Amino acid sequence: DLIQYYQKKSLAQYNSKLDIRLLYPVSRYYQHHVIEIDIAAIGEQLRIFQDQYKEKSQEYDHLFKELNQTSQELQSKRTAIEAFSEIIRIFEEECETQERYSKEYIDMFLTLDSSTKNDNRIQNNSEELQSRVEEIHNSKKMLEEELRTKALAHMEVDRKITRLKPDLVQLRKIRDQYLLWLTQQGMRQSQINNWLGVGADEDPYTLEDDTHEEERSWYVGGMRRREAEELLKGRRDGTFLIRDSQTQRGSFACSVVVDGDVKHCVIYRTSTGYGFAEPYNLYSSLRELVLHYRHTSLIQHNQQLNVTLAWPAFSQQSRLIV
Repeated sequence: DLIQYYQKKSLAQYNSKLDIRLLYPVSRYYQHHVIEIDIAAIGEQLRIFQDQYKEKSQEYDHLFKELNQTSQELQSKRTAIEAFSEIIRIFEEECETQERYSKEYIDMFLTLDSSTKNDNRIQNNSEELQSRVEEIHNSKKMLEEELRTKALAHMEVDRKITRLKPDLVQLRKIRDQYLLWLTQQGMRQSQINNWLGVGADEDPYTLEDDTHEEERSWYVGGMRRREAEELLKGRRDGTFLIRDSQTQRGSFACSVVVDGDVKHCVIYRTSTGYGFAEPYNLYSSLRELVLHYRHTSLIQHNQQLNVTLAWPAFSQQSRLIV
C-alpha cells in the first residue's frame, strides 16, 4: 500500500530534495532485464513529455509575445489619450478667450464700414473652433473605447499565461527527471537526443558536462560588480557568474560576457520563482534557471544580451578564448 501510494505522491513533503515518486521497482533477481525494459519505456515517456513541453513552451512564447504587444499598444493609446486631453484643454481655453473678446471685437467693428464682413469672420472662426474641439472629443472617446477593449484582451492573455505557467514548470521538472535518470544509467547522448527529437549537432540537453549543476562553479555570493568584471575579463562569450545583488536586497545579479564585454542583469526572486522578468519568474531555484538559460538566449529579456549562460566562470572551458 505504501509503494502504491507513493507511486502517485511525491516524497518532497519529507525531504525537499526528494521531489520524486516511486515509479520503477528494481528486482534483485532480474535487475538487468528490468532495467533494459525500463530504459526503453522511460525513453518513450521522455519523448512524450518532451513533445508536451515543447508544445506548451511554444504556446507560452506566443502568449508572452502577445502580452508584450498588447502592453505596448496600451501604453501607446494611453499616451495618445493624454495628448488629446492636452489638445482639448488648449482648444477650450482658446474658445473661452475668443468668446470673451468676441463681443468687444464686434462692438468695435460695428463702427467700421466692413463691420458685417468682420462680424461674419469672427463668428465663422468661433464655430470652426468649436467644431474642431468636438471632433477631438469624439476621437478621444473612440480611443478610450479602444483602450478598454485592448485592456480586456490584455487581461485575458495574462490569465492564460498564469494558467499555463504551472503546467510548463511541472512538465519541465518531469522531463528533467527522466533525462537525469537516463544519463545516470549510462545512456548514450545520441540515443537521448533521438528521444528528445533533436539532431546530434544540436545537443541542447546534454548532461555530459555537469558543471552547470554545481552552484560552486558559478555562484560567488557577495562578490562586487567590479570584482566580477575583473574575474570575467578576457573570458569567452557566454561565461557567467551569479552574485548577490548590491542594489536590490533579496535578488541576485548575473554577470555574463557578451561580445567581449561584461554585462550585468538582475535575477528576481518572487513568490512564483526566480527569473529575469515577469512572466518568466518561474524557476524554483537558481540552478534551474541556469540550466534553462544554458540553451536559451537572454535576448528575450534584454536586446543587448544575445547570449546564453554557456560557461560557468569556474569551469575549465570558460577559460578558453575563442
